[in-house]
Amino acid sequence: MSHPVQLLGSAVSRWGADPWALGSWSLIGRHGGPRDRVALGTPIGGRVRIAGEATHATRAGMTHGAYEQGLAAAAWAADRGHARVAVVGAGMAGLAAARALTDGGVEVTIWEARDRIGGRTAGVDVAGGAFDLGANWLQQYDENVLARIAEDLGLTMIVTDFNDPLVLRGEPFPDGLEDDLRRRLASAAPDAGIADVLDAWLRDPAPWTAAEIHRFVAAEIVMDAGAPLSWLSARHGFEPGVGEGDRWIAGGYRLLVRHLATGIDVRLRHPARHLLTLPDGVVLTGDAGTLRADAAIVTAPVPVLAAGAITFDPPLPEPHRTALSRLGAGRVEKVILRFDRRFWPEHGYYRVHGPSELCISEWLDASAADGVPTLVGLFAGPWLDDLWTGTDREVAARAAEVFRAAVG
Repeated sequence: MSHPVQLLGSAVSRWGADPWALGSWSLIGRHGGPRDRVALGTPIGGRVRIAGEATHATRAGMTHGAYEQGLAAAAWAADRGHARVAVVGAGMAGLAAARALTDGGVEVTIWEARDRIGGRTAGVDVAGGAFDLGANWLQQYDENVLARIAEDLGLTMIVTDFNDPLVLRGEPFPDGLEDDLRRRLASAAPDAGIADVLDAWLRDPAPWTAAEIHRFVAAEIVMDAGAPLSWLSARHGFEPGVGEGDRWIAGGYRLLVRHLATGIDVRLRHPARHLLTLPDGVVLTGDAGTLRADAAIVTAPVPVLAAGAITFDPPLPEPHRTALSRLGAGRVEKVILRFDRRFWPEHGYYRVHGPSELCISEWLDASAADGVPTLVGLFAGPWLDDLWTGTDREVAARAAEVFRAAVG
């Protein structure tokens, strides 16, 4: 008789509660559009610029979008002849800006609030393996500049086919349903939310059933965004990016992060609280003191900026404030589970419907990282309020049971 499967180790994300994230990735609310992303990233005078995945009009919510915006901010600072630049945040945008400026001979100092670099990429060691609790994939692989760096470094990258998940405890979606949804979203009123479109659709759902529509929206939008459908923009809340050659890095994103940070002056546990712009420079003030520079690149996530965690003097211009009011972030959490033996079918990527029909989770089989049976689960939606309570060990146990029950 075989022994019961043993959980060797686990790790749990807390992005919704992280004061330096307050969510997962940026999203567009019902009154917003890509123009708000562009507005937020527009330089403020000649000395301040906000940069990050949220300021990318076409690659938002993705690490290479953040990286590209960091490079754009660095080019802006260099073109203006700034010799000393302060960077707020050591995530992908901040590291990209600092790396480019440092390589160009500019003096750069990064203030990072956390005790680690990487921002919303978050490497973690679990039972002898290294994995990501934050950003996990190199998306839009063929066009991804970070993928080219990873290739140059000789990192091992493993393909995930998001377009063909193995569905556990649920039925595949009927052909044509996604196309119908996308047509309805594209033709919605400019300030409509996804919930508005869904309500109208459900009044006359044929040829689909209401249950099929609800399940599809839960799996494809709620899981991807983790935000209330009443707030999420109908036209712009279902943004592209997933399913375009995605690959994950064996050993995690921190292999890239550490490479980018080599030789950079990063001050950990240095949260920025106030940015003063003067005619001849900027003064950054925080818990650890002050920093004077010619310019500042601020890469804090949208919810952190919107919450006023960093104050600006003079205040942010009206277009930037408006953009912050129209953008936001959802909550998608992750769990990493390492087992002593495999108990699930081989496929690569899985979608689980359960314990109830609209409780959706998705799972990556990450065993290829080092051969130890490993699952990485993603969770979003209203059931997080109950699922993600208690200690990390308790959350991991609940998540593991969701997958075990689905496998049977």
